[in-house]
Parts: sequence; structure tokens; C-alpha cells
Amino acid sequence: MIKSTLKALSLAVIASASTATFAAEEATPTHSFSGNIGVVSSYILRGNTAAPENSGAAVQAGLDYSHSSGFYAGYWGSSLDTSYAWDGETSFEHDFYAGYNGKITDDLGFTIGGTYYVYYPSDDSNVFETLLGLNYKDFSLTAQTLTGDVIWGNAGDTYLLASYSYALPKDFSLNTSLGAYYYSDSGDYEGTLVNTTEDFAFRHLTLGLSKPIGDTGATIAMDYIIGGKLRDDTSLKNKVVFGLKYEF
Repeated sequence: MIKSTLKALSLAVIASASTATFAAEEATPTHSFSGNIGVVSSYILRGNTAAPENSGAAVQAGLDYSHSSGFYAGYWGSSLDTSYAWDGETSFEHDFYAGYNGKITDDLGFTIGGTYYVYYPSDDSNVFETLLGLNYKDFSLTAQTLTGDVIWGNAGDTYLLASYSYALPKDFSLNTSLGAYYYSDSGDYEGTLVNTTEDFAFRHLTLGLSKPIGDTGATIAMDYIIGGKLRDDTSLKNKVVFGLKYEF
């Protein structure tokens, strides 16, 4: 899932599509396409270090389209070493997202969109999630809400993410994010595969550094995840994640 929120919350993030950035209108082409491919030392979904989507190295890639009107759409995928199928076969994550980035003032913008998560193979795991966001300069705040019951969550579960990026000397960037969850305690799998004891919980604080590798299009990153709590009050451990991504 787009951890970052789309990513646009990534990685994030997720990415990931959750943070809108606006260039001068006259410098924006009508249609633009971009892509990325990368590897992370561990795929940690929204700070959940207790159950990584991939505890070892994960390969991830995405394609994005944007229109000068503000419309965007894209795809992001990741290898997993976990399963969302009853037979236990390892799944692969596919995220399909679309939305609209708008401007309120030159510095203040908003995002409205959503993501459809597809796991293959899977049983009762695919679901649509809405996205609402505000961004002011390098700060963004997003809310993503599940619209259906799945084996990993209940309809109404809402992930709240505040993110801030800051340029450092020598092309380094400081990337920070604070995540929290509102949990619904009613769903088709509540009490069996989903166990909710908390209505609201701090999920993670992530502190990261990233730096482009010259003019290659590649970026290296390191994130330190400070774990919070899950919906059943499980405490999450801290973890360091390394990443390498090439954008084109």
C-alpha cells in the first residue's frame, strides 16, 4: 500500500500520491509521465514493524501520469513475502490510484483522490481507500479511509499522516512523517482476523535522510521508524530501513 502515502501518499508512499507540489503554471506541460523503480531493505507498511509486508529486500516500481489541470493517475507495485490468500501463497501488491491536485493560494493546495489495492493471489483483501489532503509549502496532512471490510482492516479505518520535508546542505533532504490511526471496531472480520481494542493510536514517527546520486536519476535514502501501537495495543519496535530508487 502506498505508505506514503500516495505516494502519492511512499514511500513515502507512498508513497506512494498524497502530497501535491505545484510548479509555475507556464512551466507545466499539459501531459507528463514519469516512472520509478527501486529496492528497500524492508517494506514496512505505515510503521507496522511487527508484521512487515516484506521482511527482506523488496522490489518496488511505479508509473505516474499528470495533467496540467491537476488530474493525476498512476500505478505502484511491490513484491511481498507475506500472503493475503487462504492457501498461504505469497502475494504481490498492486496499487491503482487517481485524483486531483488543486490550489487554494500559491502556497496552499489540496488533494482529493483514492487508491484501489489489489493483492494477487488474495482472498477478501482487495479494497478501495479514499484520500483527502492539504499541503502548505513543504508540509502536508492527509487522511486515507477504507471503504470496505477486508481481512486486514475494517471499513472506516482512517490513517492520518503529517509530513514535512526540508532541504539540507550538499543536496541532502530531511524527510519526516508522523502517522496515527482511527480504528473502526465493526467489520466482517472483527473478532477473528481483525481484533480492535483501541479507537485511536499513534502509529509511527519516521525520520529520514535522502540524497540524489549525482545526475544519475537515482536517490539513496535511510528512514528511522519509531514505532507506536497497533489496533490491538501491540507495541511496535523501532527499525531502520534503507532504500535505493531510480526515477525516469
